[in-house]
Amino acid sequence: MVDVVAFGCFSGAALGIRSLGLLTIAYLGLAIILYLPWRASSRACLRFAGGSVLMTVPAVLLAYLIMIVAWPWAALSPLNPIRGLFAFSEFHYAIRTMFAGHIYEMAGVPRLYVIGYLLIRVPLIVLVGAGLGMASLWQQSQERGEHRRREIALVSLTVIVPLMSQVALHGPAFTGMRHFLFVLPPLATLAGVGFNALFDKLAERSVLMTLAALALVCACVLREGITLVQLHPYENLSYNSLVGGLPGAFRRYDTDYWFNSIREATRMLEAFVRDRIPVEAGKAPKIYSVAVCGERLPFDRTVSLPQLHWDFGSEWDESEFFIAPTHMNCDRDLDGEVIAIVERLGVPIAYVKDRRAIVKLPTERAAPLASGQEFDFR
Repeated sequence: MVDVVAFGCFSGAALGIRSLGLLTIAYLGLAIILYLPWRASSRACLRFAGGSVLMTVPAVLLAYLIMIVAWPWAALSPLNPIRGLFAFSEFHYAIRTMFAGHIYEMAGVPRLYVIGYLLIRVPLIVLVGAGLGMASLWQQSQERGEHRRREIALVSLTVIVPLMSQVALHGPAFTGMRHFLFVLPPLATLAGVGFNALFDKLAERSVLMTLAALALVCACVLREGITLVQLHPYENLSYNSLVGGLPGAFRRYDTDYWFNSIREATRMLEAFVRDRIPVEAGKAPKIYSVAVCGERLPFDRTVSLPQLHWDFGSEWDESEFFIAPTHMNCDRDLDGEVIAIVERLGVPIAYVKDRRAIVKLPTERAAPLASGQEFDFR
């Protein structure tokens, strides 16, 4: 009963977020197929399948109710979740992404785009462990029985099925692997299974070999942890050694897509203005327009210096300062003297540029007299 409620709740929550949650129902069908008593008669197989379906009906109904609460459109027609999944598979719009140094529209990315990003973003130690976990399907001893094999096979299918579906159907893909993050937990699970099987095998031969392998795995995990600390708070920029880490991925793969570094870059610009542009006595400080290759809200919530004002689109080429990430070479949209760099592992993530020597400064600009007051600087 507990398993039925848990499956229903988690499946309903997944479906309420996005139509890809239908994969949980597909996994349920795969589980029934894997656990069929294939060595028994066909009647026994049918009886097992029918009984399993009946036992899962309450969980599916519970998932459906939770889905409706979170996704009311799904209740308008029983087939709407399936329609949503097919609509998503054909959902393309004008957004660009980068892969192996090439820029693609999301509708034209290579079929192996998602798999490629998984191979270069997931830590190598996890990929190796997951490979060992899948390989252990053929190495399980008879004492552990078929049940163990089926468990590993089911977890493996939760990784293989969505990735192969993406390759076969060539669905929408952009900004790396973020639409397939749900395959990371089963990958980590397989890694644990794989290393456990490896240690068991080595223990049969030598305790020293087992300890050496354990030390190597721990060292690799520690190295990944150190890298994440060095990247903080931009841990999402982690790349593995297959592409040379973040330095190798620079300007070749997606990096700071969401421009999370805008806060740090804005603070750097504020420090520059305070230290390098003194306010003349008896005069109000000048207002400087800032062009930002990103969203306005994070900038407005970070900036505290009244001299800095978000630049409107019509003034993009006339802005005195420019803040941009290096993602998709956005930092190259406007020239200027580089006055600050947000960097991690020696790689520039964002640039702050001073453009005052390029643009003509207006003769009269004054700081706002009150917070929230709007000015027209054109």
